[in-house]
Amino acid sequence: MNICFFTENSYKGGLDTFLINLFNAWSDKEDELTLVCNDNHPGLETIVEKIVRPIKIKTYSRVLSKIVQGNSQLNIIRKLFMLAFIVLQYPILFPWYVITLTLFFRKSSYDRLIVVNGGYPASLLCRCAAIAWRLSAKQSLAIFNFHNSAVKPSWYFWIPEYFIDLAVLWSCLKFVSVSKNCLGSLNNRKAFRGCNKLYCIYNGIEDPAAKIEYIDCKEKIHQTGQKYCLMLATYEQRKGHYFLLQAFQFVVKDFPDVVLKIYGYGKPIEKQIVADEVKRLSLENNVMLNDFTPDTAFLIANASVIVVPSQEYESFGLTIIEAMAFGVPVVTTDVGGMPEVLSGSNAGFVCSKSDPETFGRTICKIFRDSSLATELSKNGRMVFEERFTANKMAISYRDLIK
Repeated sequence: MNICFFTENSYKGGLDTFLINLFNAWSDKEDELTLVCNDNHPGLETIVEKIVRPIKIKTYSRVLSKIVQGNSQLNIIRKLFMLAFIVLQYPILFPWYVITLTLFFRKSSYDRLIVVNGGYPASLLCRCAAIAWRLSAKQSLAIFNFHNSAVKPSWYFWIPEYFIDLAVLWSCLKFVSVSKNCLGSLNNRKAFRGCNKLYCIYNGIEDPAAKIEYIDCKEKIHQTGQKYCLMLATYEQRKGHYFLLQAFQFVVKDFPDVVLKIYGYGKPIEKQIVADEVKRLSLENNVMLNDFTPDTAFLIANASVIVVPSQEYESFGLTIIEAMAFGVPVVTTDVGGMPEVLSGSNAGFVCSKSDPETFGRTICKIFRDSSLATELSKNGRMVFEERFTANKMAISYRDLIK
């Protein structure tokens, strides 16, 4: 089978990890997989580097998208283009995308289409891809996969959004998301209420225990006496950096030598805002801000606690299962699907997103009680093997498109 994975993405991060693990664990080696992706996606190089099975990659270019997403210092010009995009997306861009993608799919040899979208509605182009697939007279319907909570349309765009949603529903066999919580968020959009096409497949990752770097990491864990918390996330505001820094003040009071390491992709202005907050709270000696790194195995395995302080739109929390795989305790907020992922695992703690003090005290609790940390570690590893391996995830997607 020739399977096309269509996506549009402007951030490095969890969506790339999802694609890498899905491709590498794909159960049928006879299938021909193709990733169709925007050429300015900052995570594309990482995807190419990390994929170990043969796949084809086709990129597309959209000038308007590059200007809207870019880091250009010409803020006024970029804002004008963003305004133009908002105004023109329905009367001009939507039909243009559908027509050009319909022609593209008609000429292609793809047998199946899986659209991979960051959230919903998120990328207009991704929704157009699903509609175009149906219009191209392919024998199968598309699978629409999304990874963040669906948001309610603005009242002034309600009518066009409603009809686009209906068209996407007509075009797709299933709407797949990474948690039941995320699927439930589709109730924010009228067209999806009562929909019987919703399907949940939990994210999975490759088992690090099968890799030599896992062994290397574990051998090095006790070579350093420094305890540190680790956050792996983009520098978007919704990821909860402010909240975490407030919580970390309580950790530093009890454990002055503990360090918080933050790694992630972000625009310069996003990173600078976080750096300013670190300085304002006088945490410069305890907080390390770093750029995105694709090689996180040693960082995770050597961490004392993995923290996920997201404040909104966190449908799953891929870092949680990465921590479980390495047997590292987790502390998260009660946002989106994260409580669902940790439910019944006894691998960590869930705290209120509005209570940074409890979040910080919970981290301290793990630092103080080594037997608790060991128990959380063992439980996490066991639950990972039962629920969250890449093989389980890939088999579920393959079965869905048969």
